[in-house]
Amino acid sequence: MVSRDTRVQFAAVVLAIGALLTAGYADVPLDDENGIVFAVAVYGVALGGAHLYLAVRHDDGLVPVQSRWRYVGALTVVLLSATAIALVGGSAVGPLSVRTIALGVIALTALGYLVTESRAGYLASRT
Repeated sequence: MVSRDTRVQFAAVVLAIGALLTAGYADVPLDDENGIVFAVAVYGVALGGAHLYLAVRHDDGLVPVQSRWRYVGALTVVLLSATAIALVGGSAVGPLSVRTIALGVIALTALGYLVTESRAGYLASRT
């Protein structure tokens, strides 16, 4: 039997692919600023749409709701950082480039997410 999580994830991926196909059919350029933002939004729907939908509905299926929110938050930071790299990566903020700062933010987000999820899993196993 297919779980609710799988059905919602499948719907999110189909929605993202449909958006890309529609953009391709309408000849929307994906290499300008608007196209980059659109592509990042499609990635967000494909990778985090199901988690966001199930978290908003407080659906505690295969993954706890708090973990879904942490994933959506971490994904948002990573996607925004990637957008900054794509749009203004060569610009500088003081002595550092935006690319360097954004990659540092992505690394810290990944590390923080790993530590937070590990701690939450450990605490859940103790009860």
